[in-house]
Amino acid sequence: MSSKLDILNFAWKRRLDRVLEEPGEPKKTSIGEMLGMLPVIMRTRRHINRALKTGQEPVIDPFGSLEFGPYGGVPLGGIGGGSIMRGWQGDFCRWQMRPGMIEYCSVPADQFSVYIRRGSNKPRLQVLYTGRPQGGGLHGWTWGLEGRSSTYHALFPRAWTVYEEPDPKVKLTCRQISPVIPHNYEESSTPAGVFAWTIENNSKETATVSLMFTFQNGTGDENDRAAGHWNQLFRQKTKGGEIVGVEMHHVLPQVGISDVGDEDDEVEEVPLVEDPLTFAIAAQASDDVKVTYRTRFVTSSSGMDVWGDFANNGTLENVEDEKKSSAGLPIGAALCATVQVPPGKSREVTFALAWDMPLARFGEGRAHYRRYTRFYGREGNAAPAIAHDALLNYPAWEKQIEAWQAPILSETGLPDWYKAALFNELYFITDGGTIWTDGEEGEPPLQKNDIGHFAYLEGHEYRMYNTYDVHFYASFALAMLWPDLELGLQRDIARAIQAEHPEIAQMLGSGKKAARKVKGAVPHDIGSPVEDPWYKVNSYNFQDTNRWKDLNSKFVLQVYRDVIATGDKRFAAEMWEPVQEALTYLRQFDLDEDGMIENEGFPDQTYDYWVADDVSAYSGGLWLAALGAAAALGDLLKNKETADSYRQLLAKAQAVYEEILWNGEYYDYDASTSSHHDSIMADQLAGQWYTQACGLPPIVPEDHILSTLKKIFDFNVRQFEDGEMGAVNGMRPDGWVDTSSMQPQEVWTGTTYALAAAMLQAGMNKEAFATAKGIANMTYNDLGYWFCTPEAWNYMGDYRSLAYMRPLAIWAMQWAWEERGNKK
Repeated sequence: MSSKLDILNFAWKRRLDRVLEEPGEPKKTSIGEMLGMLPVIMRTRRHINRALKTGQEPVIDPFGSLEFGPYGGVPLGGIGGGSIMRGWQGDFCRWQMRPGMIEYCSVPADQFSVYIRRGSNKPRLQVLYTGRPQGGGLHGWTWGLEGRSSTYHALFPRAWTVYEEPDPKVKLTCRQISPVIPHNYEESSTPAGVFAWTIENNSKETATVSLMFTFQNGTGDENDRAAGHWNQLFRQKTKGGEIVGVEMHHVLPQVGISDVGDEDDEVEEVPLVEDPLTFAIAAQASDDVKVTYRTRFVTSSSGMDVWGDFANNGTLENVEDEKKSSAGLPIGAALCATVQVPPGKSREVTFALAWDMPLARFGEGRAHYRRYTRFYGREGNAAPAIAHDALLNYPAWEKQIEAWQAPILSETGLPDWYKAALFNELYFITDGGTIWTDGEEGEPPLQKNDIGHFAYLEGHEYRMYNTYDVHFYASFALAMLWPDLELGLQRDIARAIQAEHPEIAQMLGSGKKAARKVKGAVPHDIGSPVEDPWYKVNSYNFQDTNRWKDLNSKFVLQVYRDVIATGDKRFAAEMWEPVQEALTYLRQFDLDEDGMIENEGFPDQTYDYWVADDVSAYSGGLWLAALGAAAALGDLLKNKETADSYRQLLAKAQAVYEEILWNGEYYDYDASTSSHHDSIMADQLAGQWYTQACGLPPIVPEDHILSTLKKIFDFNVRQFEDGEMGAVNGMRPDGWVDTSSMQPQEVWTGTTYALAAAMLQAGMNKEAFATAKGIANMTYNDLGYWFCTPEAWNYMGDYRSLAYMRPLAIWAMQWAWEERGNKK
């Protein structure tokens, strides 16, 4: 299973000439569909404009400042140190250096190019990218790779691009590796990636092959054109050769805001802060591989100073130039690795891309050091050392990655499409605006066993960290693969339960005003990168989450799940008091004191544009599950009296839930008198799903579980678009989609994966994979959602909220699969 050929059989594949064509390309759901009412649109516009006038991105932007395109590929870099994406067609197209801020921008100068000469034949030159620059820059290069004989393969955290062009006799395979390794908390933080090129000469003549890596100093934004950037050569001796590279010194300005109070408040700007950012490109030289370089060229020019050298004989002239850039003229650097490949033989050359931006500075000015600085220092000059280590250590990274993935890939009971989606959805762990800290600016590094803060965005357009109602679904990935990060995240949430932010804000959804955060309420999020995360929680302002009915239950359930996942009794003891506080707070919503909480006639749970009233299947089921988990946690901690009280309350609430909601086939959406009270909600068994994931007794009768899941599969899956798009959130008993609001009409990618996990728990394997396959097919086939899986789509395939956290719930399927003893 560790062979390259076998692994490529499981990877997601796309031939490089398979571009999407209009009019089939999906688009963002119209704002009229998304929000429905003019007052909501006006409030949201005002919120966005207020943020933009400070030079900052808004916390939430449903109107979409991101330009969607089917360009994505496996991102480069470890966890929490920033990320750079090389797309499937060969360009570097997505960037996250500033914490939580993602730039969608293809940089023409960032390319691999090849020179091939066999015997006395004329050399062939080609930029290995199917596109070409928009404008006059680099016009002298050989653009326009056809792509018909080249295929991209993705299995995160690795990718392979196989080129059988421009010379069909010389096969090039670019293997991209990033150090994203489960249970590894050092190398997994490394901000670097490696490109290992295998060159196979299938001709009868010796081939001279050169690969050139060019890279612009920056991320493709306007700041690249600022004056003062500069590059310098570095060399580092290694066993059997040396590493040759170029360090690129770049300054990335950041402006924050210090007050985001009431809508009518004055907004105070934080003075511009310039934090260091350096990039490094490097190549491994040896007796067989000659590395040449040019440390500086102007990337907005014709680029013929570089290309002319390269085209002449496949090498560069070794030009060192440390001159700083002039205003308006971005600069880049080039490395070239040249090797002779005998007939019928293969050779390998390797490049690394690394970056060092030690401080993650947030909108209101506070900065945190990133995790990798624990190992590389805080000075901002570590990019060459990071690149050096990446080139030396990537074989060990690959062995660890293969050891992790091989048992799943070799599992014959799992479909191949599922295996590819399972690993590729992990892209969001690195590319989700992720930050992993190691102490604040001006403070010493954290103690050895302190994991620091970990945070990732709800989505690229929803800039809130650790959105907790969504992490509820996504958290299985962290719990299974990086449990220490998961425990750290839960500790941050537990501390935030005590937080109070009494400032009043207008809710964009309802127009009503509410306190930002009250004590006892589990926060919706840990804060936004445009504000001050961990210190100012609840950046979300669409509904009043202090009165949501799912967040506190989800905290209790995740805590218990993490206790059984890790066996960490110290963590269990730490969480016992916050768990009790969370349940006590939630009991205020049991208005008739019958043991069951009630919804309050507004969207008071993760479905924040779908009204629930009275007892509801979703929030009520989570409440039951939380009581069961709290009782089990009390038993574990030998607190029998409190555990018994939770069990008594659970029994009381279960009777109410069954009597009011069970209709003989499934649980009604809610107990209201609304026209949609008996809708079939795809996510109605969320509480039972988590209960079984925790190994606890069911909260509803087992025959009701099977009946409900079969009903959902028959209606929400099979009767919606022929079962090929996932599970629609809400269906009416007559087989029509619930149109009472926008959200019941949507398919949610992550909740569909969670539903499939519940089906696996129930032994409904065929139905589970049929349900999940609709999401995988929509994501990875011709709609172009790969590596930016959205939160939702409608029946036309149009999306809402690009690159979203919740699809990581596919790992809940893997948890369920292994839980049932299917793991080899």
